[in-house]
Amino acid sequence: MIRISLKRNFLGRNVFKSNPVLLARLYSGTRYRRFNGNQDKTFKDYLYDASSRKYLAILLGGGSLFYISNLDEAPVSGRTRFIWLPRPIETLVGDYSYKSILGQTGNSILPESHSVTQRVARVFERIVDAAYKDPSVDKTMLEGVNWKIHVVNDPSAPPNAFVLPGGKVFVFVSMLGICQNDDGLATVLSHEFAHQLARHTSENLSKAPFCVMLSAFMYTLTGANAFNGLLLDGFLRMPASRQMETEADYIGLMIMSRACFNPDESVRLWRRMEEFEKQQARGASNFEFLSTHPASERRIENMTKWLGKAREIYEQSDCSMYNSYYQGLKNSVFGFADPQFTLSRI
Repeated sequence: MIRISLKRNFLGRNVFKSNPVLLARLYSGTRYRRFNGNQDKTFKDYLYDASSRKYLAILLGGGSLFYISNLDEAPVSGRTRFIWLPRPIETLVGDYSYKSILGQTGNSILPESHSVTQRVARVFERIVDAAYKDPSVDKTMLEGVNWKIHVVNDPSAPPNAFVLPGGKVFVFVSMLGICQNDDGLATVLSHEFAHQLARHTSENLSKAPFCVMLSAFMYTLTGANAFNGLLLDGFLRMPASRQMETEADYIGLMIMSRACFNPDESVRLWRRMEEFEKQQARGASNFEFLSTHPASERRIENMTKWLGKAREIYEQSDCSMYNSYYQGLKNSVFGFADPQFTLSRI
């Protein structure tokens, strides 16, 4: 049987070899049956199918209704954005991050009784109080939040500060050296506070499922996952992140001005930050297109543009009288004004 089979195959090959037209017809017929015998529909077929169009309309209609019903207005800036994530989930994310960060920095955190921690807490308390006075702020965003200040005494760490969902505030001493004074510190703290106030964490998480679906769709079209990731980062994720950073700059500047911190110091702070970045980069270019944060130069331009409104809020808050009283109180209680932040003092 094996010999006969081999012989038949051998003879068959000779027939096709002697008649290439027959071979071509047979091969093309096989290909036609293989591909055209597949009943899978293309996207175009679904569009022309009545039942498919019905389900597609339901999907698009439901998605549009879900999107519209979850539109929200950011405080102070008034920007409309999409947030569907409930606040309890946002708090859970903050609690998880808090435990993780404590595990990394716990041994370096200054005690609450430390003078630097208390000074940071005083500045932050004024910022929170000012937010309560802002008519555009939803006060429910501030209620029930357990604010807690953490100063990380690690001079080797890069300058950083952030506020986690749930109210946990972290400031690294290397950032205090750039802040130099309470007004500079207020610029940083009000910016980080603005992220929490505007629920930027929830906004980012709300977009995540759509980014995943868009990435999967692009992969089916191109088959290039890395390139698709670069496109999504360059044209969607990073611009959105820079937009939220710019919004936090704006909200923070207005709130710190209402808290009677000098808004002009915000420009000086970002100039110091720009100088620090240049020293660290050693001439390397800062490509804002591929960054999650605006370049310091751009932030200085924005702050300068917003100073007029910030000064107006500062004047309306009777800050000259408040600062005179506040400075006199510090002199009478502590016997001296707050010194400039330096690492040697910590």
